[in-house]
Amino acid sequence: MERLPVVLALTPVAERAVEHLLFGRAAVLEPRASAAEADELEQEVLAAGAEAVLLSADLSGLTAAHCASARACGARVIGLAFDAGQRQELLALGVDEVVEPAASPEAVLAALRGPTRDETETEAAVAAKRPVEPPLAAVSEAPEGSVLAVIGSKGAPGASECAASLAALAAERWRCVLVELDALGGGLDLRLGADPRQGSLLGLARAARSGDGALGELLERWLTVRDGWPPVLLGPPERAQSLDELAEPGAAAAALRALAAAYPLAIADVGFLLAEGEEAGPGCRLHREAVVAADAVLLVIGARDEQLRAGLAQLDALLALGIPPERLRVAINAAGSPAATARSALEQIVPRQLAERRFALDAWLPWDGRALARARRTGLPLARARRRGRYARALASLLDELFLPVAPAPRERKLRLVPPRPGAVRQVRVAGEEEVALPWRS
Repeated sequence: MERLPVVLALTPVAERAVEHLLFGRAAVLEPRASAAEADELEQEVLAAGAEAVLLSADLSGLTAAHCASARACGARVIGLAFDAGQRQELLALGVDEVVEPAASPEAVLAALRGPTRDETETEAAVAAKRPVEPPLAAVSEAPEGSVLAVIGSKGAPGASECAASLAALAAERWRCVLVELDALGGGLDLRLGADPRQGSLLGLARAARSGDGALGELLERWLTVRDGWPPVLLGPPERAQSLDELAEPGAAAAALRALAAAYPLAIADVGFLLAEGEEAGPGCRLHREAVVAADAVLLVIGARDEQLRAGLAQLDALLALGIPPERLRVAINAAGSPAATARSALEQIVPRQLAERRFALDAWLPWDGRALARARRTGLPLARARRRGRYARALASLLDELFLPVAPAPRERKLRLVPPRPGAVRQVRVAGEEEVALPWRS
């Protein structure tokens, strides 16, 4: 039997428990690399080129961020649990599956290899029947661009509208594409009057996984183009059936890399689901991989009390995923709306809450009722429905802050120091006065 190459991230106790899978004539696993600590996991996966990782729950420093990073590299992450408590812990971290040391070699191999899928049923055959404009160059020949993930939180803070408007404004400066990457389902197909069966994210993920050389041409066929909108790659039809496939390790990251290779800027509308109770399901793993693979992440927080609480919890979840603070941006949306908390109250609460997390607010996106009414009539993004409205101007300013002025590359965020509290400063001064001997009193 051919042995399966894996990266081991096991404690000594766990490794001894699976020695029969690693050594001897009956061994079914081929260790390509070993990570003694969780911080070494991503590096070992990239160096070994293995498609699977076997890790233990008590690995030093293991967090959900390490699992998401390994999955974004295309490795299937399997946890090794000795009891029900470790099993639950591993599922919450976002592993693909959990096995026990006493499991049969066949069961362990099946978990590490994952489900077998029919590669013949793709959207390429359907898309090939559509007339297209002159195709893009092959993705491999195009310069690599940037990916901006826009994510909200529970309570409908307007993140999807922000992503659409931001992409519409960015498309006026650069070649930009908007991709619908919400596992819980979006509504862009209805809003654009398009059929996602004619081309969607699922087709791109399959083509990127198979290494299709004509990916650029296929992508051009799958995009939905409407006046006033940037090119849009819709979410897949029948999301419940396609979710498991999109949540496979590396699928979302490969799709985003393919978009960035064909377009200078790809803006992904990512659903809010980053935590799912005691177990990270397929939708949660998909969203985690998307934000980990993105070059920058914009968190949109609503202006109502419950939206603010959910948004701050989402910021904590992003930080727990290991997203570097310099890649994160935070915006308050719909400030001044009829149901929102007063701006004066928000200005007292939000900066303090963000300062505790060593963050500063990047943008206030005001409520624009006239733009909303026009958007409902015309079907355009808010920023295009009323080009000179307050919302469009604020979003344009955010766009200037997000990217360098020449090319759509994310700006580096400067880490701001927390100023000392007035009381602490006063105490230092008093102490200094007591220690210094004044010459006219000696």
